[in-house]
Formats: sequence, structure tokens, C-alpha cells
Amino acid sequence: MKTLANSLKKRDARITYRGESPSRLDNLTDAVFGIAITLLLFNISNPNSFNDLVNLTKTFPAFLISIGFLTLIWVEHSSFSWIYSLNDKIFKLINTVFIALVIFYVYPLRFLSLYLTSVFFKLDSSIQTEAENIPDLMIYYGFVAFALYFTLYFFYLRALKIGKKLMLNEYEIFITRQMLKRMVIMFSVPLISILLVFILRNYSIGLASFLGGMVYSLYVPSIMIWKKRMMKVESNFSIEAT
Repeated sequence: MKTLANSLKKRDARITYRGESPSRLDNLTDAVFGIAITLLLFNISNPNSFNDLVNLTKTFPAFLISIGFLTLIWVEHSSFSWIYSLNDKIFKLINTVFIALVIFYVYPLRFLSLYLTSVFFKLDSSIQTEAENIPDLMIYYGFVAFALYFTLYFFYLRALKIGKKLMLNEYEIFITRQMLKRMVIMFSVPLISILLVFILRNYSIGLASFLGGMVYSLYVPSIMIWKKRMMKVESNFSIEAT
């Protein structure tokens, strides 16, 4: 699967793709993502009536959201492996933490997406929580999202540290540093949400929940600014992408 995905990606002549053939560690990580999706599927009950079928259809957005989030994380890992293909002991340890978080991520992700779907469609489901628990749910979800991207940050940090061994060229070092900045954005947003919810929940549950969710909209301008700054410096590297 990863080989096919890599073949469809746009290549850059300035980059040496060291992960053309996925390693056993990459295959293990792909298998874990497969297990995570399987766990989501196992939580779908068989419809025994037309009403059950309608309710099942209404949960499809939650399932789609869950798959979407897992796919985003998988793409991050796949893109990293395609360029660096690390396989040393320290990276194996970091990757082990990463795949453990992926499996753990399934449960809060499914709970939150199903809960939001139930609220939106006024669906009578087994997913229930009191209003006062919503801030805690957001903190719980934010922590897992933070931990995943924080772990990915160490992926790039490790690649940069052993850059000479990987024979990273000047442009690859630049890209690695830029990806470190991107990962800081990716884990900082849920961290800000967690802190905001934690502070405001004692004053207003509704305000804490609303603002805690709105914080995630910071991803759009933050990534746009990051991309603009990166492209400005990137133009100094002469070889064009193929």
C-alpha cells in the first residue's frame, strides 16, 4: 500500500527518496493502521430493522471522520518514511510509541465523532455523556492529538540529528527543519485548546467547549503562514521539482 502511495506522489529532484521500498518497520506501522481501522469497523453493529439501517447510515459521517483523521496521521508517517527510512534503535523506540498511540487514538476518536454525530442528527445511540463532561472529553482528545504530533516531531528531530549518516543535502536539511516547525504547529494547537478548556471550564462549560473547539481553526492560518515563509526561502534552491 505504501509503495503504491509513494509512486503516486510528486517527486522532487532535490530530494533522495530513501524509502522507495518500505522496511519491515514501515510494514508493521501500516499493519497497525489497518488494525485501527478494523477496530472502528468492529464497533459498527449489524442493522436488524429499517430504523437500525437509518441509524447506521447516520453514523457514517462519524466513521468517515475517524477514517479521515487516521489517514492524515498515516500520510504524515508515510511521507517521512519515503524520504528518510530510519531504522536505528532510537527511531524504533520512537516509532513504537507512535504505533501505540495510533491504536489508543481509535477509542477517543470514535467516541468524539460518534457523539458529535449523535448531537447533530439527534440520534439515539449508546454514546452518552453529560454536558459537564464535554470539556474533559475535549482535553482527552486534544491530549492524544498532541501526543501523536509531538511524537512525529521527534521523527524529524532524529532525522536531523543523524543527517550526516543519512547524507542529507542542504535542501533536505532545510526541508527537515521546516517540517519540525510544521510539527510544532500541529501539536501546539491541541495543546492551546487543552490549556484554554482547562482554564475556562470552571467558569463556563459552554464557553470552554466552544472556544476549545474553535482553537483548531488556527490550523488554517498557521499552516498558510508556514507554507508562505517556507516557499519564500525554498525559491533560493535552484533545481526545480520533477
